[in-house]
Amino acid sequence: MILNGQCLRLADEPIKTINTDINCVIDAVENNPLMSESLSKLVKESSSILFIASPDINIEIYDYIADLCQGKNFAVISDNMPVKYMQYQAIFNQSLVDDYVFFGACAGRAPMLVNKNIYDYDLVISASSVIMNAYAGFLGSVTTLFNAVTAPKTVASVIKYALQDSLYNVHKLSSGLTIRNPIYESIREGLITAGKAIHSFSINIPIDYKNIDNAHKEVFAGDTFISQIEAQNIILDKQKAQTAPYLYDGLKFAIQCYNNVVYFITLVEDACKKLLKGGRLLIDIDDMHSFGNKVFQEIFYHNTLSEIADNVNESNYMESFYAFILKYYTLNYHIALPENEKLNAAFIQAGLNPLNDNELSSFLDSCSKKGVI
Repeated sequence: MILNGQCLRLADEPIKTINTDINCVIDAVENNPLMSESLSKLVKESSSILFIASPDINIEIYDYIADLCQGKNFAVISDNMPVKYMQYQAIFNQSLVDDYVFFGACAGRAPMLVNKNIYDYDLVISASSVIMNAYAGFLGSVTTLFNAVTAPKTVASVIKYALQDSLYNVHKLSSGLTIRNPIYESIREGLITAGKAIHSFSINIPIDYKNIDNAHKEVFAGDTFISQIEAQNIILDKQKAQTAPYLYDGLKFAIQCYNNVVYFITLVEDACKKLLKGGRLLIDIDDMHSFGNKVFQEIFYHNTLSEIADNVNESNYMESFYAFILKYYTLNYHIALPENEKLNAAFIQAGLNPLNDNELSSFLDSCSKKGVI
């Protein structure tokens, strides 16, 4: 099951859990819930509770939720569950059609199939990081819930139609963009149509993938959409403060990030928004340890943008999505990064330029409007 941790399937390194101040979490869910009663009151009124966590949620949050739910029928869904909570793992069989209820079509096209096991629970609690990403504009409780309770056919259809619609305007699928983003609009409409998921209690933690190890103290909880929007606004305000007044023709990105292809692609996309088309991007990153799984690489290397969009299916939808985004940017910008003995061949085949120290130092020499992030 893929929640908002697509990198688990695309990378060979475990995802980091976010450093969250548990006291801030408790304050948000008990004292300042948005458009909702406190979580402890909701738990008290419920007998069967499902906890859905994005894969970067740390064990302290699991411990807090589990303690709150003592004496209740308690179950957990996550891509990256702590070992001590495996005994509570809920298995939603994703292959049996009879496990799903049809609620019409998301945005009039993708079939909204919701796992009927979700209705066995009086209360659904979700905890998720909120992070800018081309998939739905932001990853957060909205995407976590949608991907957890819907059929792979639903998610694959949403992505397929979005990629086809975005062939000549990939910026519809842009990090930080939810308005007129076809994936976000389909997810939002689907959750509202399904009914149950929209009434879940959600915990949203805005994070910065560029500084993942920082302690995160801003937490928003309560209504699924409102709490995620509040977290998004924090991130967008910080981004606006960093936005350049003009576009560069050369940009150096000196940063540490997650060591997998999903967050690398997000870095590329974020940086290219600050570049003139055809500009040069130098990503000075030395902690890149993997470049996607074999499915991602096959899709990326051997297909055009239109072929990627047309061949999305239930087994490759996340690989197809990120291959589509990266291919667009490697076709339209000159992107270089330091040599990596393990990954040089993959970089070269992907249209990225692995450079030695001398080449790195001169890569932006021809640019007249240079910037550094």
